[in-house]
Amino acid sequence: MGSSEYRVALPNQPHARAEESTFAAVKHKTYDYVIVGGGLTGLVVGNRLSENKRKSVLVIENGYIDDRPVATIPYGVNLDSSDLRYPMMSAPEPFLHNTSYTVFAGNAVGGGSIVNGMLFDRGSNADYDSWEKLGNPGWGWNGMAKYFKKSSHFTPPLDPAAVQEFGLTYDASAYGNGPVQSHLTSFQYPDIKAIFASYRAEDIPMPREGFSDPIGAYWIPSDINTKNWTRCSAREAYYDPASIRSNFKLLTGTRVNKILFGSHGRKKLVAKGVQMVSRADNSVAKVYARNEVILAAGGIFTPQLLMLSGIGPKDILTAAKIPVKQDTPAVGANFQDHPQNAMSFTLTNTSFPDPGTFRANATFTAEAKAQFDKDRTGPYTFARGSAAAFLTFKQYSANYRRITAKIFQQDPLKYLPERYSREKSLLAGFMKQREILIGHFLGNQAAIGEGLIHAWGRSTLALQKPLSRGTLTLNTTNPEGFPVVLWNTIMNPFDADVFCEMVRWNRVHWARKELSQFHPIEAFPGAQYKTNEEIIEQSITSGILTPTFAHTSGGASMMPRKLGGVVDSDLLVYGVEKLSIVDASILPLIPSTHLQATMYAVAEKAADIIKGR
Repeated sequence: MGSSEYRVALPNQPHARAEESTFAAVKHKTYDYVIVGGGLTGLVVGNRLSENKRKSVLVIENGYIDDRPVATIPYGVNLDSSDLRYPMMSAPEPFLHNTSYTVFAGNAVGGGSIVNGMLFDRGSNADYDSWEKLGNPGWGWNGMAKYFKKSSHFTPPLDPAAVQEFGLTYDASAYGNGPVQSHLTSFQYPDIKAIFASYRAEDIPMPREGFSDPIGAYWIPSDINTKNWTRCSAREAYYDPASIRSNFKLLTGTRVNKILFGSHGRKKLVAKGVQMVSRADNSVAKVYARNEVILAAGGIFTPQLLMLSGIGPKDILTAAKIPVKQDTPAVGANFQDHPQNAMSFTLTNTSFPDPGTFRANATFTAEAKAQFDKDRTGPYTFARGSAAAFLTFKQYSANYRRITAKIFQQDPLKYLPERYSREKSLLAGFMKQREILIGHFLGNQAAIGEGLIHAWGRSTLALQKPLSRGTLTLNTTNPEGFPVVLWNTIMNPFDADVFCEMVRWNRVHWARKELSQFHPIEAFPGAQYKTNEEIIEQSITSGILTPTFAHTSGGASMMPRKLGGVVDSDLLVYGVEKLSIVDASILPLIPSTHLQATMYAVAEKAADIIKGR
């Protein structure tokens, strides 16, 4: 089904708007702040910095504003959004049969908040406390909590009958009165009731509100604005209200390919602006920053831009014929994501409708569309899901202690990229991370796995705490092309062991009597595959084990330099003045959650830090 099936009063193509700036209007100009990237974090920071009318802010974005239903209607998340993403593939994954995979990165104003699955949840307190333990004072839960509230607002389900029927629970006090609107929709597919009953019977914790207690099985809102029933992206929440400010400019259709530096004394680099290229005609120009250049290009492109500008591993820069401004081996290291196993079951005796009805029943699709057009209710208000189970290792497996003990027997360098063997700081940082993660594996304070709760047979499992580490490097024959993305998924065998325990748990779960009405038969990987080796091999062969949940992060980490950090806790790049990073590349350890709510909070905190300089 394509987006042409929608006929709502919205423009059909990506476009520029009157309040946007043009390439000619901004080139060679000087602004107080130049922000590279008009995605989630860039728009948050741009909005907050431009609250000071005396400060001028320019945001430069490669994509365009897009009002099509695929980008705005909640159900649009299920449509083909490939033209809102970069057409990028990974390098062959050496531990996944050398298969290449899609690299998800938004290419529109709003970035990932335009194309993500819309789930609005957060990690546990321990997830954020781990950032502070890695040498970042003020970045633990106590330092982050107010920013989750500052960025968010929650609207409860609007239909009391649905709340009663489905047992929808929430706690609006966990949210604030911020720009990002979230909502737990009243429309739910009927079979979700039986699936929730199975978790309840299994004695899995079921907190009333995941945003305040994110361990167990719980309902999760989506970023939906109930005033117009659209996806509440960063563009809607942060750019649109601020776009009328004369000191806030957005330049679309423009790619930044270099950070410009001056010098302070003999050694210190000073960021003074950026070089940019127009997508319209490939013309090149420069713009300058009086106070700061702020990188918000995302988990993939910020590390690449640092390297294109001469900040990165010396060997990579030399091979790409880029003059080395600063040898920083940590750029592109510590790359993380949430790998997934899209386990699934064939179900019979399911209720009408279910999510597959859209594909199978044209009459239902037409009626659902008409219902949405009429009163903004029904299946089109439902995005991709409204619930998940985030569980600890001991909840997944009685063998959690034995499996975790294997970590101590490992030579860590055997399961890390070669760069870690040469750079002591990278290994030191990983060992500190490993120490924290072992505590998570053995404890009750953080989830190590996610199981999406759907009213159909897909039962995707996502590993939340991988020990494997990937890398981002330049394509040395075409440095300005897409970077070389390598996740190294299941390089560390511990990750494969955890995946297998999650698969076994899922099998037991779907065999429960509460789900017997569906007569579930395991389709992938297949119940006949019993051993770890069989489960992993078949998961790779069948294509259900993949490296990414579109949560790319960590490639320019916020940690002390001695631990392989690229930025300090004030978000400034080591060795460079007036250059900061505010996107997911700074995350030193990926939290157990979908990233968007976390990144809104990170960006709000980043804006306060930058304002305070």
